[in-house]
Amino acid sequence: MLGRLPLLIACLLLPVLAWSQPVGIPLPVADTGIFPDLNAKVRLHRPPWLPNLQVRVDPKGQAWWTAQGVPLLPAQGENGQARLTPAMDRDGDGIGDQADLLAGAHKVALDNAPYGSPYRQLSYPGGDVPREEGVCTDVVIRALRNAGYDLQQLVHEDILAAPKAYPMVHGANASIDHRRVKTLLPYFERHWQSRPNEVRNSKSDWWPGDVVLMDTLPKPGPDHIGIVSDRLGPSGLPLIINSWTDGYRTTEMDLLPNIPVTHRFRLPSAQEDGTVRAALSLVGTEVPAKTAQVILVTVPTIDADQGWLSRWQRTPRGWQPVEAAIAVHVGRSGLAWGLGLHRNPKNVQMKREGDGRSPLGLFRLETAFGTGVRPAGVQWPWRQADAQARWVDDPKSRLYNTWQQSGENPSLYKSAEVLARSDGLYDLALVIAHNAQSQPGAGSAIFMHIDSGQGTAGCTTLPRQELLRLLQWLDPSKAPLLLQVVMP
Repeated sequence: MLGRLPLLIACLLLPVLAWSQPVGIPLPVADTGIFPDLNAKVRLHRPPWLPNLQVRVDPKGQAWWTAQGVPLLPAQGENGQARLTPAMDRDGDGIGDQADLLAGAHKVALDNAPYGSPYRQLSYPGGDVPREEGVCTDVVIRALRNAGYDLQQLVHEDILAAPKAYPMVHGANASIDHRRVKTLLPYFERHWQSRPNEVRNSKSDWWPGDVVLMDTLPKPGPDHIGIVSDRLGPSGLPLIINSWTDGYRTTEMDLLPNIPVTHRFRLPSAQEDGTVRAALSLVGTEVPAKTAQVILVTVPTIDADQGWLSRWQRTPRGWQPVEAAIAVHVGRSGLAWGLGLHRNPKNVQMKREGDGRSPLGLFRLETAFGTGVRPAGVQWPWRQADAQARWVDDPKSRLYNTWQQSGENPSLYKSAEVLARSDGLYDLALVIAHNAQSQPGAGSAIFMHIDSGQGTAGCTTLPRQELLRLLQWLDPSKAPLLLQVVMP
């Protein structure tokens, strides 16, 4: 924790009180985190150093200013056409984690507690010192708690799990370890995204809600911590929300011109990587290491027949979206748990033949097909469907859920889907490997195909041009998978 600074330096770092700032935007939904009495006073500001923010709309219709698809603050009075893929929202209050952390930091600043706190025995988990006191680390602890993260528990459990990563800790102590800057550093290095330290030439990468560690004392190394604000100081650099030292109160300060930043970290879930990880957690599985492409389809409720499709690419920074999500249709009755690469929970509604539901879960993709030759730019396996092509949907047939030609083994099934449809919906299609084991009655002929403008018998549909772009994007060497989930 930070000790007293020389008076000369401290005098240069007075809180920003008279600096003219925009009024800001109130929170659009109820924040379920810390200090609920201060919710109405919180104002978020569009960061002037981030000019290229985009407006996206969340599943409930609230518009947000976003960076790389991550909601940073509400876009009051703005209209957004691009769909916001569901951001990580650990506490489920409708505010994405990065914005929730920032809102929590503002509440800590509004609380304006004086610097200082003796050692206190804290309850565990969820322990905190009295609201009327705190040091620099308590700003971060409380801001994270506002977003649903208990830094006390996270750090304590990490110390127990990996003691060699914390050589400075001699006997884990859940009351104090997370309140020490030098103990927080290995935790952030192990679990958060590390971002560049330099700010003057890279402000566009400095997001409100990022956590910064700073070097304020003669001994080299981080000894202070704070949170990047959404406002600029007189220096033209972002303010830092922090609890400075003895004699100061928690507030925003113009620290960056004078105090070296040693480290900057960002919540892992603040990248859209968190969306794929959240969706995978809903089906209780992970993707194989060889998979580098995922098609994610989300619907707001289990019975919804409309949803959103987004394409994701695995990168060194995790799963990143390729483009904004597009609207799609699924089964006219919604989703039901399918048979794929995931493990189905007990006592859930399972996909059945004729139920009008699309399969929920993680699935391989099989051949693409259509009535013509393979389209230009498509690398994915292709099969041309002629007038004799059928997909058997007779649960009593041993050929159930397989492609057949009508002239072959016609006596072995009583019903089948025609693949060269006269309405053109199968001119482009992709087989979803639901029920690859052909379990009788568990569902058959599940494809991605051209949209008709309404819910389907169990397929997932999208506009012709979007389906073509998806097929051209699929790379067999990247082992792509389809993930379909309910995610409000």
